[in-house]
Amino acid sequence: MTAPGTDPATPLRRLAAIVLDLVLVPLTLLIGYIIWLFIVLRRGQTPGKQLLGIRAVRVGGEPAGWGITFVREVLKWLLHGLGLLGLIADGIVLLMDEKEHRSVIDRVVGTRVVRAA
Repeated sequence: MTAPGTDPATPLRRLAAIVLDLVLVPLTLLIGYIIWLFIVLRRGQTPGKQLLGIRAVRVGGEPAGWGITFVREVLKWLLHGLGLLGLIADGIVLLMDEKEHRSVIDRVVGTRVVRAA
């Protein structure tokens, strides 16, 4: 007889733990990202923009606000979700606009990205 808490876990339980970890880690990161987004979207910033000191504003300079920034993020995920082709297309448009550096997404929602004050 073994002492309590020293029985080996079954292979099925260990496999189940691995599968749960594979689901829970990305889910936890996603939940954290969503919480961070709700905190910073009202300022026109995603977490990455906040860390780099930039933010999205409307073309006229007014704050983009939560709604526009949220739409920008959804469109970004859709465009970049196309894979390398979406990233390349967005990058080409961004680089070709020498004055404003506006991406495809900026043009669709009427924003531009500026250095945060």
